[in-house]
Amino acid sequence: MYKGPGVIAGYYRNPEATEKSFTKDGFFRTGDLFQIREGGCISFYERAKDIIIRGGYNISSQEIENYLLSHPKVQEVAVVGMPDEKLGERMCVYVVPVPDQTVTLEDLTGLLTKEGVARYKHPEHLEICSQIPRNPVGKILKKELRKQIQTKLEKKGSV
Repeated sequence: MYKGPGVIAGYYRNPEATEKSFTKDGFFRTGDLFQIREGGCISFYERAKDIIIRGGYNISSQEIENYLLSHPKVQEVAVVGMPDEKLGERMCVYVVPVPDQTVTLEDLTGLLTKEGVARYKHPEHLEICSQIPRNPVGKILKKELRKQIQTKLEKKGSV
């Protein structure tokens, strides 16, 4: 949480969002989680909100997942941010295809274009998988997926 002269006082005409995002004394809840490390250093740990920040634009993973789930070749999908030196993050999509179907990145971006989704919200990397990792109650383990794509990029020397 943080507070200061550069932080908005609330959301315009949206008291529900303001109440959820701000404490009673005016601190903004960023949705980011940090760790206090050895020596008192604070480091970014994980994003509590499911947002990808690409070149300063906030992209809702859930919004893109909902569009992609409407694709007839897609059985399951998870969208995560992957590190990028220039933009901060780019979008990676994990897809479990419908049995006996092949899904390409072009299939997915074509659907998003048809739906009128802004170009900066299009995924830039596709990972095909047989299943999406989930916890015991069925929640997608996005932290694990982000770690997988980061490891893969590091091996390729792209990070």
